[in-house]
Amino acid sequence: MGLRVLGVNASARTDGFTAELLDEVLEAARRKGACTERLDLVRYPFSLCAGNCSLDPASCGPETCVQGPWDGFGKVAERILAADAVVFATPVYWFSASARMKALLERMTSMENQGLLNLGKPMALLAVAEEEGATQALSQMLLPLSYMGFVLAPLGLVYAHRRDLRGLKENPELLEDARIAGENLVLLAERLGGTRFQEPLPSYLYRLPKVPGAAAD
Repeated sequence: MGLRVLGVNASARTDGFTAELLDEVLEAARRKGACTERLDLVRYPFSLCAGNCSLDPASCGPETCVQGPWDGFGKVAERILAADAVVFATPVYWFSASARMKALLERMTSMENQGLLNLGKPMALLAVAEEEGATQALSQMLLPLSYMGFVLAPLGLVYAHRRDLRGLKENPELLEDARIAGENLVLLAERLGGTRFQEPLPSYLYRLPKVPGAAAD
């Protein structure tokens, strides 16, 4: 069985330009020997993050989230954790990543607060804009995912300005960018597989509430 590459589509549409670009990257990974799956967030609705991490850090985890692992996020998290590499794809709405993508990143706090559960996992990031804002959307994903332990594949940032294009096939340079991102993602996953990376103590341990009267260390 080949490496498992998951594509996460944060568009409201399952047949839009973002999905098309994501499919191209996944196809390149598939040709490189990976088993691929596309997950459309719109099919797995979940609540916004309740911000419990700041109230009770010890309870912000994949099994202890106050919103539970039983909503749509639980199914998404399960697939992300099982994947060997992940492609995160978003449309650009008002110069920003989509609300679904931002909601996903916020809920993914539960996957890093009690240990970096995706430490060393390769990723590629895609953004599709009608006009501008694609690079800004990419940066909005890159920083939090990097802090969560994901590793960006070489040339794994791909953006497209849709403008008057009727389909991806009209832009051969973009197709080449998608191919390279998909292949590099698999190559990186093959090389990093099994690598034990250093990580800090779970961040919640630094924010546990102080017990009144407890002696200082």
